[in-house]
Amino acid sequence: MNEQNDKNEISSQRKGLYYTGLVLVVIGIMMFMSTFVLSMMNPFGGNPFMNAVIGMIMIMIGNMLMAVGRRGLAGSGIILDPNQAREDLKPYSKQAGGMINDALEEVDVIQNTRDDSQAIKIRCRNCKGLNDENARYCNHCGKEL
Repeated sequence: MNEQNDKNEISSQRKGLYYTGLVLVVIGIMMFMSTFVLSMMNPFGGNPFMNAVIGMIMIMIGNMLMAVGRRGLAGSGIILDPNQAREDLKPYSKQAGGMINDALEEVDVIQNTRDDSQAIKIRCRNCKGLNDENARYCNHCGKEL
């Protein structure tokens, strides 16, 4: 049972890769935005636009690392192996299935259809109304069944 839970959990290496990518994206955004601040502070000297280029590259690399950390190598499409992609995406598939089950449990129609017992009904000869099998009198017209 514990071994199966381990397969459904995201590994610590993938989590680390995801957070490393997130840090790179944040640093890249800061470097990109610093270009505008530096160009306003020093309008006649230097080349602050190199920070923008490096920042954009860091954002792209960070997004790629986040995708690999989130979905694994095969799940993100870097390795073309459908079986491994299913394994990489298994935690998310299980989560989506669990959310669907939770939503279906809230719906009254689904709960009513899950009733395994079958009710036998008896039709009244007088008014043709349906009654429970153990009823002695019709629920609609009151006549004896």
